[in-house]
Amino acid sequence: MVSFWSASRATTPATSTGAPPTERTTLDLASFSVCPPQRSDAFRATRGASPTREPMDPTRNETIDELHSDTDHHGLVVAGRDFTGQCASAVAFKDCRLTRTVFARSSLHGLDLSGTILEGCDLANALWEGARLENALFVDCRVTGLDLSQASLQGTEFRSCEISMANFRNAVFKKTKFVDCKLRGADFQRADLRQAVFQGCDLREAQMSFAKLDGTDLRSSEIAGLQVGIADLRGAVVEPSQAAYLAGLMGLRIVH
Repeated sequence: MVSFWSASRATTPATSTGAPPTERTTLDLASFSVCPPQRSDAFRATRGASPTREPMDPTRNETIDELHSDTDHHGLVVAGRDFTGQCASAVAFKDCRLTRTVFARSSLHGLDLSGTILEGCDLANALWEGARLENALFVDCRVTGLDLSQASLQGTEFRSCEISMANFRNAVFKKTKFVDCKLRGADFQRADLRQAVFQGCDLREAQMSFAKLDGTDLRSSEIAGLQVGIADLRGAVVEPSQAAYLAGLMGLRIVH
């Protein structure tokens, strides 16, 4: 079930018989765009695809056993390292490739992963508040419970990632793409999701109250239980079945 509140309310005056005034809720169906559903093969073709960026020079592999504050790494390949529970600030991995690397329960204030590819990494329950992840690519990563509140993820892409219960409050996701991701219960409250795309994703019970959704494409994703206000949906792109579902929750019937 989708939980939301209406953009407008109207009150009917008291009748001549003395009955009290009544309040009715109006659903503005023009608040979001209804488009044909996406072709299923369009997003299935991306599943399992290799990252579009060119691999890093394999001679630039580096062994890093501990994260230190105020360190800046560029163009490195880091594989199979374990940074579980480590704490540091102002750490940067820019234009790097991180493979099978574990950051679970880490606390990295001011982290910068701009332009970096992460494949098969474990970021569960890490605290990365305010991180910069512009134009990064996450493939087959475990992101459950990750705190990216107030982070910047413009132009970032997530493919086949487990992102349930992640905290994205007040984060910026403009033009970000989620493909075949599990986002059940993720918190996008007050996030900027303008022109973001959710393709074949599980958004059940996700929270998008007060988020900016102008141009956000929700087609082909499961939205049952999505928590969002009708006013917040203005400008979002949904497919006919999703529009009918939203309208049905308001007690409306769509007749063709």
